[in-house]
Amino acid sequence: MTTVAPAFFVSHGLPPLALMDDPYNSALINFGRNLNIKGVICVSSQWLAPGPIQITSNPNPFIQYNFHGYQKDLYDLKYSTPFSNDLLTRVSLALSKESFEFILNPHYGFDHGVWMPIRLIRPDGDLPVVQLSLPFQEDPRKIMALGHALSKLREEGILILGSGLSAFNASKIIWHARGEDVNPKIKEFDQWLEKKILSAEIEDLIDYRKSGPNGEFAHPSSATLLPLFFIIGSAITGDRPQIIFRGFKYSSVSLLSFSLSSYSIVEKTMN
Repeated sequence: MTTVAPAFFVSHGLPPLALMDDPYNSALINFGRNLNIKGVICVSSQWLAPGPIQITSNPNPFIQYNFHGYQKDLYDLKYSTPFSNDLLTRVSLALSKESFEFILNPHYGFDHGVWMPIRLIRPDGDLPVVQLSLPFQEDPRKIMALGHALSKLREEGILILGSGLSAFNASKIIWHARGEDVNPKIKEFDQWLEKKILSAEIEDLIDYRKSGPNGEFAHPSSATLLPLFFIIGSAITGDRPQIIFRGFKYSSVSLLSFSLSSYSIVEKTMN
């Protein structure tokens, strides 16, 4: 019997995290160890596009280094996944059924919002991965509808992943900050966000810029939180939210990550 796969919102952090051995990386590795899945469908705050939804379709999937100015070791990291025409077809059929317009894009490689967390969740790179673009400047409800269109695939063992940032203000980054040195506005919003997620107060989450404390400060760009609504939309009967990780980096980056599933996954916390 196929295990129903969870949906997972992961705060992907900043690129240097990919080189670190810390509790955040350990939490994602442990999360992956508990999964019995057959593939991954994902969106990332790094890929917003106008027009129809775009779907990665290169028969030789590759990763891209869509960041600049970091240490050389980051650009030496490799990760590969197998291609699955079956998974691509299932995604296409699910979108067609809900009248979403889409096109195949063989030129886009998995961005760091995708390969950074998946590299930890599935280090062997043995599962097919399909990434979708997010509608450019789209209403959260439309993003939720996109997640809902794909939610049935969870029942076939396909992990639904939304990669963004729970809170992120690039102008307030302090590179030498310790984990406990958190911008108070970021921390206040992050605590509010966690509470609303655990209590499933969806309308407040949709209206986070007005309902939440420091909403615009925590998300100067709305793109960073759009993947959250993709995951909310992919919820199915029996789901309950579970915190996989909570913590901060660089003073203004929240790494709050959570899953939706009917079974328990051990929580990890960064100090």
